[in-house]
Amino acid sequence: MGLSKIEWTDRTINFWVGCDIVSAGCTNCYAMKMAARIQGWGNPSYEGVTKRVNGQTVWTGRINVGSEKRWNEPLSTLLPTLFFVNSMNDFWHPNAKDEWRKRAFDIFRRTPRHQYQILTKRPEHIAPILERMGETVPGNAWLGCTVEDHRVVDRIAMLREVPARIRFLSVEPMTAPLGEVDLRGIHWVILGGESGPRARPMQLDWALEVRDQCIAQGVPLFFKQFGLAKNNPLFANGGIAYVKKHDPIGKGGSLLDGRQWHQWPFFVDNPLEVHCAKG
Repeated sequence: MGLSKIEWTDRTINFWVGCDIVSAGCTNCYAMKMAARIQGWGNPSYEGVTKRVNGQTVWTGRINVGSEKRWNEPLSTLLPTLFFVNSMNDFWHPNAKDEWRKRAFDIFRRTPRHQYQILTKRPEHIAPILERMGETVPGNAWLGCTVEDHRVVDRIAMLREVPARIRFLSVEPMTAPLGEVDLRGIHWVILGGESGPRARPMQLDWALEVRDQCIAQGVPLFFKQFGLAKNNPLFANGGIAYVKKHDPIGKGGSLLDGRQWHQWPFFVDNPLEVHCAKG
């Protein structure tokens, strides 16, 4: 488990793996392709989680629990760390077992030195699952949902209904305009275009619309990337003054309207920014 290349976290941790496609943001899912590679290496945790359909890799819906080594990583990590939880799965997927979620929550509470980011495309499942489990969200767990375009903005209201210290949105990969959104009760927004093979374009005005709403509603913004270099107006106009920590050309740069937006959420009950290795 090394440092993640995802700029808004320190490390990823997968307590279980496997998923299925739920909306447009899943079409070119990097995790789906990565899971197929790991499955091909013979890793038992990834057995049967992907298949080939018409020449493309897709999830099967099967979910497998991770190894004990994975479960123990937060316990053995002594330095305060920002963990992205289940990057190869949806924590709130209906096929995942409540006993796994309970065990994960127990680990969160036993490691208050860490922060845990949980991102979902299924926020409608969070409240019912918590009620069924008789659980509340641990204080060091951040709840997020992916909102890739205007067709799924109803997820924001679903997320807002769940008590959590930090609630965040991932507007990535942004596949269409978001439109006007209500960010009450949202403490952070991640924004980015799609990268990699078959990446869909993101237009500058879509990104600026989200940026402007974050400013107007006082929500910190983390702009990750344009996705494709051709999406970036600086690149399109022959400029070179754009930056991206990892693979600046391939992911299109992270300067938005002349500056980087690498803001972090504030704790609701403490006016101190979250500290992490990349913050």
